[in-house]
Amino acid sequence: MDTITSDPLVEMTTGSTTVPTITDFYAGKDILITGATGFVGKVLVEKLLRSCGDVGNLYCLIRPKSGKDHNQRLLAILSEKLFDRVRKERPACIGKVKAVNGDIIEGNLGLSAEDEAMLISNVSVLFHCAATVKFNEPLRLAIRMNVAGVQRVVKLTEKLTKLESFVHVSTAYANCDKNRISECVYPPPMCPEKLIKAVGGG
Repeated sequence: MDTITSDPLVEMTTGSTTVPTITDFYAGKDILITGATGFVGKVLVEKLLRSCGDVGNLYCLIRPKSGKDHNQRLLAILSEKLFDRVRKERPACIGKVKAVNGDIIEGNLGLSAEDEAMLISNVSVLFHCAATVKFNEPLRLAIRMNVAGVQRVVKLTEKLTKLESFVHVSTAYANCDKNRISECVYPPPMCPEKLIKAVGGG
């Protein structure tokens, strides 16, 4: 008989196939996260540290902003109230979070050759959470971030030698022209390359 437990963190058995628990899957795996300074990204980092204590390093792609470099911005995030429980219950896990200087609107994500080589050799899971969610964002910047930025991240995934999972976090407002949305990938209303070219390149 096939059995599936009600607890997602408890091992599931389906026939002869054993599905690892979430904590088992992430154990020892290094993860790259874009958009870690945003609302969704910060919650993701906290959840991984708190619930998956055996996770490997969490590499966060962070761009300099407002006079602060990537390391300073990461320290500010990890000092927020959101991480109080992690600091209290799993203080050693805070040290697993590493800032990587980069920007999704830059060529090759703005990565240095050294950082790119390190990610290529170590990352098993990539969460792409970086995007602009402003409805009044200038079109060129929105395309650079939400279209060309995704393409740059996908190009990086093609180089990752240990990649097991690539998760793209999309906006809740995708496909808003449809009355009912199915769980499928819809064709774009126009060729992404033409769109990028129309606004002067990504």
